[in-house]
Amino acid sequence: MFFLPFILQSALLAFESQVVIEQRLTMMARGDAGSQDEAVRMVGEKVALAAHAWQHGAMSLATGTSPDSVMMATVALYRDAVDENRRRLTA
Repeated sequence: MFFLPFILQSALLAFESQVVIEQRLTMMARGDAGSQDEAVRMVGEKVALAAHAWQHGAMSLATGTSPDSVMMATVALYRDAVDENRRRLTA
């Protein structure tokens, strides 16, 4: 039964990510001020978040956390980052 919540959270991450992607692409297509900064920020965020998720996952597994919990925590970490970007870009 673990896979149903994981699939739901992953699907929500995919849908929410599409909103942020649309916001960023629209900004870049219009040539808004700050679109170049947004492109640089986007790449830096991805690298930093991947490193953070890897470190958090490795530490959690090393301390005996179940792989299922680590997977859910990783998706939650990415959903939080996507939500922060969505709020920032709509403000």
